[in-house]
This record gives sequence, structure tokens and C-alpha cells, in this order.
Amino acid sequence: MPYLFNEEPIKSMANLLSWLRKDESRIRTALSRARHPKPPIWFRGLRDISRPLLPTFYREGYNVQDEVYLMNLFKQNSHEFLTQVPSSEWEWMFLMRHHGLPSRLIDWTENPLVGLYFAVRPREHDTTNTDGVIWCLLPTQLNHTSLGWPIDDDSLPMFTGDTAEYSRAENDSLQLYLPSDLRGSPSPDARPPAAGISPRTNRRMQIQMGVFTIHHRDNSPVEAVDSGAHVWRYMIPQERKQSIYQELNRIGITERVLFPSLDNVAREAKHLLGGH
Repeated sequence: MPYLFNEEPIKSMANLLSWLRKDESRIRTALSRARHPKPPIWFRGLRDISRPLLPTFYREGYNVQDEVYLMNLFKQNSHEFLTQVPSSEWEWMFLMRHHGLPSRLIDWTENPLVGLYFAVRPREHDTTNTDGVIWCLLPTQLNHTSLGWPIDDDSLPMFTGDTAEYSRAENDSLQLYLPSDLRGSPSPDARPPAAGISPRTNRRMQIQMGVFTIHHRDNSPVEAVDSGAHVWRYMIPQERKQSIYQELNRIGITERVLFPSLDNVAREAKHLLGGH
């Protein structure tokens, strides 16, 4: 796959930042941007380099009809647990995704070190010995392909149903990706995935600096869109994961910080005393 840049092995946190600095400079030169020094860059870390950039929804074999069915069941049975009922279809989608339902959304982050954490984060009962990966995405380049936006437009649409939103014209471009639109559309069109931002309505999204891509009917991975000219990746050798994980912990990028909860407060306290 002819990604934007050649894949480079990452052996430390500093190594990642060094390569990223070089590649950001190459982006500025290649795009010759006068208005901004560089477009936004998003990051996604995966423990297994062979895993494609596909949402759980398509990796697990769901379709649009399944999505509407899941949404209706979730709405039917969730109200007793809600202090505030979602006011739009987007809000329902993000709430369901937050609580584990399959989604066409893929998480990205604006922080490369958060992406690195997810690439090296140890998982309970995970015995696979695979190289990890950090994907880098130019979301505005992706939207040039999927939404037809101008190549030099650095703005990003928002997943929102707020009709008073000042950038409503931009946000409308994502409406074609709503479950109701996909289910109700008479046309079997299959658009490429698009990139957008969302109101960060919980502490986890704020801390992780969360941003998102969303798939349409096309279940091709993000890296396969337009010959992969909007993405590149860094490989993390399996034998370097543990040392990088420890580096990140030393600067405060830990499970407790990224997933704030009393359970993780307790786990971290136990871990600091040598527990597992």
C-alpha cells in the first residue's frame, strides 16, 4: 500500500516524536500551505499491526438494518439509567458506542502519545506477540475525498444535530452518515469514511483528546481509501512495547489518567505496591 510516508520502526517515546517532527515538516513542504503551517493530524494506536482501520461494526459483520435494531433496543431499555436523555441521533450513537455497542465510528486522538499508549498498552488475557502500530491520518485530506471539500480547507465538520450551530453548513455534510439516512436512502451508494469532531461530553473524551472517523456503507478500511494518500504509520516492535509503556507511565500517561474511574484508581494503587 503506497502510504504517504514510509513505515518507520519506533523504539521509544522520543523516537516517535522525532519521526513525527520530520514528517510534519515534509507535510508542510509538500502541501505548500500559506494559511496554516500544517493541516491537523490524528493518531490511532493498535496493538496488532495487521488489524485494519475498520470499525467494530464492520469487523463483526453487522449491517445498517442491524444498527437501527440495536439503536431501538438501546433506547427502549436505557431511559431509567439516564440523567439526561440524548436530544439527537448523533448523541444516541455516541452514547451507545460509549457503552460498548458496535459502531461505525473509529476513535482517533489529537495527541500522538495517547495513540502510542494504545499501541503498547498491555491487555489482560492477551498473549499475542505481535508488533504494534500508530496510524497517522490527515482528516482534511480524507474529507477532500469523501465529502468533496476543498483540498486547502482545514475546517472539520461536527457530529451534532444542533440546528443553531454556526457551522451548520459544514455539519450537514455528515448527515448522510446517520443511521436514519442510510436506512431510508433509496440509493445504494457507498461513500468513503469521513472525519469529524464531536462535543467532548465526558471526561474520558476530554483527556484522550478524542476525534472520530465514521464509515458509510463502504466497509473498506480507512487506509484503502484513495490509495492511502492521507495516512501513514509507525511500527512498534513487539519487544519494545513494555519499555515504551513504562516511559509513558513515567510522564503520567496511565490507565487511571486515560480511563478515570475508582476501579482504575484502585488498580493503580495495587500495581504500585507490586500487585497485578
